[in-house]
Amino acid sequence: MGDFATDTEPYRRELLAHCYRMLGSVDDAEDVVQETYLRAWRSYEAFQGRSSVRTWLHRIATNACLSALSHRSRRFLPSGLGGPADDPMNPPMAAEVQWVQPIPIRCSTRQRSSRRATACGSR
Repeated sequence: MGDFATDTEPYRRELLAHCYRMLGSVDDAEDVVQETYLRAWRSYEAFQGRSSVRTWLHRIATNACLSALSHRSRRFLPSGLGGPADDPMNPPMAAEVQWVQPIPIRCSTRQRSSRRATACGSR
């Protein structure tokens, strides 16, 4: 095993994308990635290398996401977003409700620029 930052930093953007997919919010994902790195740093000396560092970080991130999801309040679908329908026989119209926050292009895993990686939280 080498230095913690050297071994784990290449996976930060990948973990951000993973947490974003689980949480649906860039802000929450960034917080959970920070929590993931904190948990990993605390237990890095006990890491035995039976799996890759990538697999180990993903397991920590998944558990941190599940923990975050269990602690936040449930989001219920609001009823009555619009006025009464003109014809009650027509199927209901889908409301424009934003449940998943779009991830900024600067955080996209397809971007390879180190400048963009720094702007998205990779340091």
